[in-house]
Amino acid sequence: MPGTRAVLGSLGGAGRWLGLAAFLALLGNQPCGPLPGSALEGEAVDTPVSDWSFSDAHSRCLLEVRPDDPHSITVSCFAGDGVLYVPAIMGESKQWPKMVAADPRARVKIGDAIYPVTIERILDPAERERAARASYRKYHDGEDPPRDWKVPEDRWFFRLGSRTPEAGRREG
Repeated sequence: MPGTRAVLGSLGGAGRWLGLAAFLALLGNQPCGPLPGSALEGEAVDTPVSDWSFSDAHSRCLLEVRPDDPHSITVSCFAGDGVLYVPAIMGESKQWPKMVAADPRARVKIGDAIYPVTIERILDPAERERAARASYRKYHDGEDPPRDWKVPEDRWFFRLGSRTPEAGRREG
């Protein structure tokens, strides 16, 4: 009996597109790697969060912006002094920071839980440095960056803060 690869291969280009369509259907609305999604699915948590340190147990988070027409992406996420941050490498070229500038309401999925948040770009140099150092520590096993380390100029950082879900709006 032929395997899936043989069957799809015998269909040629159409088989590859069929395979891709099936894969994307399995993903549903969720983002996957560099591919964006729409509304996040999971357990909605309405309790405000004051310390986001638990997020460091997860290598990535899913971020949903533009609540009236949800757009979700996979992002790095990290906490510094209990504050939740996400970066945008080459932020000027990304679409989601523009969406956030227009409407700061967002949702972040950490593990299976989805939290309503506000998101704001960090412009203060001292806080930007704190966020960058928190990122470095998370992804370098708790080590501080070297003394000569500089935050790349094209790296934007955003602060996420808890917000109350809006009455009558879909939040989960």
